Amino acid sequence: MKINLHGMMINEEMYLYMRSHPKWYLILSRYPDKINDFINQYHLDTHTTMNDYIHKIETIIQMIEMFI
Repeated sequence: MKINLHGMMINEEMYLYMRSHPKWYLILSRYPDKINDFINQYHLDTHTTMNDYIHKIETIIQMIEMFI
């Protein structure tokens, strides 16, 4: 589900992250062009970067190899 925050569309997980980190609400309300900084920080803090996905896949492959 997408949420409209002062003209910026963010998903529900990002909205909940923003609620737990209120500094971002203040920053984005004053400087909406900082949305990319917010999204990057969100991905770093929630471990949803491409490197995190690759690490998860490597872990799953190692677990499968242990069962074989």
